[in-house]
Amino acid sequence: MGDQAHLLELIEQVLEETSDRPDLQEKIFGLRDALFQAQQTTDQLALKIKLLDDTIEKLKSPAHRIGTVLGEGEGGLVHIAVGGTEYRAAVSPAVVEDETLLTGDQVALNEGFVIIAKLPLPTQGPMARITSRLESGQWLLTGNGNQEILAILHTPLDAKTFKEGDEVLLDPNQRVILGKLADRAPKAIVDDSYQPVTWKEVGGQEKVVEEVRKVIEYPLLHQDILVQMEYQMPKGFLFYGPPGCGKTLIGKAILTEVVREFSKKQGKSFQGRFIHVKGPEILNMWLGESERQIREIFKKARKYKESGHVPFIFIDEAESILGTRHSSRGLNISNTLVPMFCAEMDGVQSLSDTVVILATNRPDMIDPAILRPGRIDRKIKVGRPHREDCKAILNIYLKESLPREHPQFDRMAEPFLDKLYTRTPAQEVLVLTLASGEFRRLHWCDFISGAILENIVKRAKEKAIERAIAGETLAITVDDLTSSLETEFKEGSVLPSESNMTDWLQLLDMDSRQVVRIRRPNEADQATENTYNRSII
Repeated sequence: MGDQAHLLELIEQVLEETSDRPDLQEKIFGLRDALFQAQQTTDQLALKIKLLDDTIEKLKSPAHRIGTVLGEGEGGLVHIAVGGTEYRAAVSPAVVEDETLLTGDQVALNEGFVIIAKLPLPTQGPMARITSRLESGQWLLTGNGNQEILAILHTPLDAKTFKEGDEVLLDPNQRVILGKLADRAPKAIVDDSYQPVTWKEVGGQEKVVEEVRKVIEYPLLHQDILVQMEYQMPKGFLFYGPPGCGKTLIGKAILTEVVREFSKKQGKSFQGRFIHVKGPEILNMWLGESERQIREIFKKARKYKESGHVPFIFIDEAESILGTRHSSRGLNISNTLVPMFCAEMDGVQSLSDTVVILATNRPDMIDPAILRPGRIDRKIKVGRPHREDCKAILNIYLKESLPREHPQFDRMAEPFLDKLYTRTPAQEVLVLTLASGEFRRLHWCDFISGAILENIVKRAKEKAIERAIAGETLAITVDDLTSSLETEFKEGSVLPSESNMTDWLQLLDMDSRQVVRIRRPNEADQATENTYNRSII
């Protein structure tokens, strides 16, 4: 009585009995429609009430703790870790009815620490790097901040697929290895492209080229002699000297020569990889991140070697990351980077494994542990070019194919070099006052480098292009070169401040202890004029 089906049955009976009264049947039809609408509204309200009841029930339910299974316990219990604390927990029969709990599984626990559900493995969480595997089967890891962690492996994983140096994902309690992370993509600090550079593209520096070629070619062409003498060739170079003198270019030429000689001797083609590392970009404020990047650089080189490539590691501005360590063990980043680099260098066997080249303007600032024999064995100075060197460099940038005023190169180069190497007062850049009381005057030729010569030729090209746009003949003239030379030194003449005078003098290959003052040539003349004017007044 009272349900919808019964009411509809009664209405149908009334309609049959009142078939002869249309006015009454119209009212009964209206009642039936109203009943249908009321029933629909009641159903909707009942659904909302059910949803509210479910929501209230969930709000009343406590949060479940998440734990990591560490193994089986005594008496049918399970050994788990929750929030860094270990427990022996009971398991709900519904959980183990269909599957078995394995080491590393994630489970949910109620207020009584009873396992009530098995959860999916997390896809994010703390990371660590494998240091080694112990005889007990446990794994020694290095986590954030070089913290050492002892962990076990998730049961379904194969221990053979893990090796030292792999990055792994840990459970939230950092007790179990849940999986291996994919290798990270290299960042901008590492440029491992390879563009062949021949010795012809290295203008000047004949002594440097000759010394380097001996070191490179001897292990390849005279290996039997070296083996008989039990002589181990150096595995690392230090290129030091003023900026812009071709240290990076020589490094690329060395790689090209090694690849060529290897290919010739082995009778097959080899591919070179020039891993160019920009020293300052390795520095990172986060603890352990700079050390990780050093490891990744050598790891990349080893992978290239395993793939049959010839890897070169070229670290530019090496003093920024491998600087001298101080007695203070504070936050000096070199205190950790230098030992890490030394450890990686000790793993390099010879030039046939990986060639390591450091380039710096300040060799005195590099830690002695880096430069000792057995690591960086050969120190090579890349000095400023002399006149003949400048002519060779100029011949590279002022190619025969370029439109020139004189087809003969000497007619273009000699007037330029005459002006560059003429020591006149108009070409003075700085005047040094020495401790002995003497003066030393520095001219344009004392500051010249391959980079400056390249920029001078670029300025000369710009002048020729401007004239061609104005309707004149397109050609680089001697006057373009000489005027660009003058413009280059006028715009680049910067007097160093007293605070960095020592560093600046190192770039000029001068002992800062012998220099007491640096000034521009016209400063003394201006001071004399001021003194003369005051005496007249």
